Amino acid sequence: ELKKIPCESIWFEPYRVAPGVTAIYEPHHFQEVISYLIEGETSALLLDSGMGLGNIKAVVEFLTDKPVILVNSHSHFDHVGDDWRFPETHLLDLPDYVKKLESGDVFQPDAENRAPEALWFDGEPWFDLKTWHTKPCKVVPIEEGHVFDLGGRSLRVISTPGHTKDSIMLADDENKLLFTGDTIYPAPMYAYIEGPEMVPVYYSTVIKLAARFADYTLFCSHNNPVWEGCALKEIEEAFGKVLAGEVRGEADPKTEGDNLFYNFGDFGIVLTKRSNASEDAIPM
Repeated sequence: ELKKIPCESIWFEPYRVAPGVTAIYEPHHFQEVISYLIEGETSALLLDSGMGLGNIKAVVEFLTDKPVILVNSHSHFDHVGDDWRFPETHLLDLPDYVKKLESGDVFQPDAENRAPEALWFDGEPWFDLKTWHTKPCKVVPIEEGHVFDLGGRSLRVISTPGHTKDSIMLADDENKLLFTGDTIYPAPMYAYIEGPEMVPVYYSTVIKLAARFADYTLFCSHNNPVWEGCALKEIEEAFGKVLAGEVRGEADPKTEGDNLFYNFGDFGIVLTKRSNASEDAIPM
């Protein structure tokens, strides 16, 4: 249903999702990560640089002739892979995360991401998944509330800890658009990656988002890029039910039953069995 922009890249597929907004989709790896090019009158902003398996900088230069600001929604490998191609990137000002991104020592691809089955590509790959890794880059730390002025379009930084502590979103308040990174998307949302103590933090973030952005259009970084903001209220209710023990989770076979998956139709919540102080509070 989205307008695909003709592009010579064999790795990326750009789609126009709103005026001045292009979703740069990577369909050939199971992560199916999506980066966003957001254009103003005088400059553009690239939210995330993808996996680093293709050259996203070349695609961006094809799409716009404006100067480009790079921002990372968080520092996981599938969002920072091509940071090194740009003069600098911007990340939430958490020193440990900034240092890791600067050194290239971020959350690295695991065996599942490196397996041949992870790749959905008919041609001969020009990279080796076994040795694929992130590279060092220059990081400019930013705070919540920072505003990127693109000329006729402003993007406001919102701290959204949950998926990771360094997660952010970008809000285009004038056009009521919210770029959600990995904190919110229509698929299983992983609430345990940085420890079970992050689950109530994630819930607090969702409460804040649902109260402020339910009438915005969401642009998500995996799977379907466009989602209605009213889903935030549904996600808030779902988190509440999970933490109150009102719904049952299914054992996740990928982790030999250590995690629980809670299915809510268009989305899900995944957490460890240790995510609550009382094990009895999470039905199994």
